Amino acid sequence: MASVDDHRRRTTDLPPATTEYFAPELATIDGYLETVPPAIDPAAGDAAVGPIHGLPWFYIADLTGWRGSTLARLLAAEQDCRCYELSAGAADALPALWSVIDESDDGPVVLHLELQGEGGRIPRTLQEALRRGYTHTPDGWDEPVSGEPSNLHVVFTDTNPSKRLAAPLPAATTPTTGAVLSYAPRRSMLPERPDGTTMLPDPPALRDREAELEQFLLAALDGYGDDDARQQYVDRAVEILSITHSLIGKRDLLFDVSPRLALKYGGLLDQISVGAATDRLGRDVLGQVPQSPGSEDIRATLRDLLPE
Repeated sequence: MASVDDHRRRTTDLPPATTEYFAPELATIDGYLETVPPAIDPAAGDAAVGPIHGLPWFYIADLTGWRGSTLARLLAAEQDCRCYELSAGAADALPALWSVIDESDDGPVVLHLELQGEGGRIPRTLQEALRRGYTHTPDGWDEPVSGEPSNLHVVFTDTNPSKRLAAPLPAATTPTTGAVLSYAPRRSMLPERPDGTTMLPDPPALRDREAELEQFLLAALDGYGDDDARQQYVDRAVEILSITHSLIGKRDLLFDVSPRLALKYGGLLDQISVGAATDRLGRDVLGQVPQSPGSEDIRATLRDLLPE
């Protein structure tokens, strides 16, 4: 079986601040993985109860995929293994999936999968693999797929979960049904049967949310630029993101949506000025604001914040 393409591999060398922030979630994952037997019979269980009934999997109700992908990368770092990312909408996703399954025969491997549409081609394919056994040969492939289900850790990210799971993934009750970790700040976004779900508490006040984001960014960007430049960039980044989310009425999403973009441009402080990094961040955020008469005030406010 061909190896997984390098462009699907995700780095696992995340800042220590990220590990610290996700420590409770990682502890939940580690506790679950301790219950997973060293080998799983892919023919065991009832494949009708969900798309994956025999894998160590984690379902994350997420708004951006940032939390899910970050947790997948942190899990891979803990397991000292590779982390891959697949999208059910990619034309070559299925052959890549079989390559990931094949790689699990040699040891742990983490797969971050972005759900697109209920069920999806990849979940259905995984279900078929477990129902028929890992030696099932997909149509169009000459070699059977091998692998060890207990080594394939699947992290599902769902960016629109409120109505997605009418037929939910299995409850997190046994080692062969998976763990449900939900980080969506709204209760309406939880699975309809949230058995075994871990949920964040209700979002704190905006000022506390801003302080949380500022502390995280400062710690995660430690080493990029000098202290003054880093503080200046983080202050402006939090201001831009906070104003945007406040004006669009999604203040509770400040931390869930913001870190990916802020870290992306903060990591360039050694190469470009604070103004240039802030400008790139602001214009990226501006590009995500709907262009409508009602959003013109938001766009004008953001333009005022950007460097001349």
